[in-house]
Amino acid sequence: MSDALHLSLAGHLDESYSQSFLELPFEVPEGIARIDVVYRYSSAIVSDPSVTGGNTIDIGIFDSRGATFGKNGGFRGWSGSARDRFFIAQDEATPGYMPGLIQPGIWEICLGLYKVAPQGCDFEVEIQLTPGVVNNAAVEPVLLPLTDIAFPANASGWYRGELHCHTFNSDGDSSPLEVVRKAEALGLDFLAITDHNVLSQLMALNTIDTRLMLIPGFEVTTYRGHWNAWGADASLDFRILTEPRMAGVVAEARGRGYLISCNHPRPQGPDWVFTQVDDFDCIEVWNGPWLLSNNIALKYWESKLRQRRRISPVGGSDAHFHHLEHPAKLGTPTTWLYVEGSPSPIKLLDALRKGRVFISESPDGPRVMLSSGDAMMGDVVQAGAEGQVEITVQAGGARGSILELYTADGAVGRYDIDADDWRIQLSIDTLDALYIRAQIVAAGAPDTVRAISSPIYLDA
Repeated sequence: MSDALHLSLAGHLDESYSQSFLELPFEVPEGIARIDVVYRYSSAIVSDPSVTGGNTIDIGIFDSRGATFGKNGGFRGWSGSARDRFFIAQDEATPGYMPGLIQPGIWEICLGLYKVAPQGCDFEVEIQLTPGVVNNAAVEPVLLPLTDIAFPANASGWYRGELHCHTFNSDGDSSPLEVVRKAEALGLDFLAITDHNVLSQLMALNTIDTRLMLIPGFEVTTYRGHWNAWGADASLDFRILTEPRMAGVVAEARGRGYLISCNHPRPQGPDWVFTQVDDFDCIEVWNGPWLLSNNIALKYWESKLRQRRRISPVGGSDAHFHHLEHPAKLGTPTTWLYVEGSPSPIKLLDALRKGRVFISESPDGPRVMLSSGDAMMGDVVQAGAEGQVEITVQAGGARGSILELYTADGAVGRYDIDADDWRIQLSIDTLDALYIRAQIVAAGAPDTVRAISSPIYLDA
């Protein structure tokens, strides 16, 4: 076989297909070295949930191992609606897709029917199969591992970083290298690039020489809500349409040892639909600039705390655009994690799991920490003989702002911060309080949060 083979898969979808998935099988014969795919559809609109009236169709592909996920599954990549074409070859592929052996057999195009308009959607997928010399011994791509390699310690034990951002491996505008260099310039200590549903960014990250502690991960992007999986080395199914299926995939991620976070549970986040599925290590209470409805995500997290869930807060910029001016900027907000001794990517995730965390508006923004004797954020403190516990709150770089304290009963204190290195000692009534957390808000603008702490949990 010397000439390329051309296939066309086309059809019409009515509105009932919206928010579902469609698999389109095609056969790949022996001796194929490259697959090129181009697709188009009618009345195309952007994926923004607030934009309606047209069609948004996502695309991805599975190889002959089947429409399954994990290290041995057939999932080869996904580009959502960010690209109208992609290719896969033995040694290279479009960002978002995994190069490697083009196995003969039945492959499948997967269309994610995110939005189908009332008038329906016409689509066409064109596939070109190019023959060539097939290397059956092709090496699988090597991904960034989660390591315990020690990095230099600092005196405070606190490390600042970014845990939620994107590159052109999904729908961003920059390479992983460009994002790494930007994070370095911001003075960050760690970075996780969490592209939507894919792992190809981890191929690039594994080749970059940097002082940053790099954490592998990706964003599981479903039509019922998004969640991050850090420490991930294999894909997870994102074709989730029911609550039992969501619970099952979340349990699968935890079973693999991934640290997982419910992302931006707020309107147009998109909404987190299955609110009873909450077996997460973290909730992303701060996504991008604070005033983008993060108060709703904060309330969602607090609702879980009041249900006696001990779950860490986390922040992430969700930055996609690093060359264009955009409100979602890398490091806005910044997540700070506490590690005793020499830090490492594994120890950072462990710190987040334990609640050794606070979030600040930027890399140089205010810092807020809680302690009670030898206990710190994430720990459980027993009530004293009088049913109270002594708490120390420290704030750094927040002169002129306001400290607010909250328990399950609501706000229990509000204090002016009049120094750059500021602290206060307080006695907190533990009856029905469940936890205490702190936040720093702007003076004169109490709806503008500048920093948020993880709780200390209280046992009455």
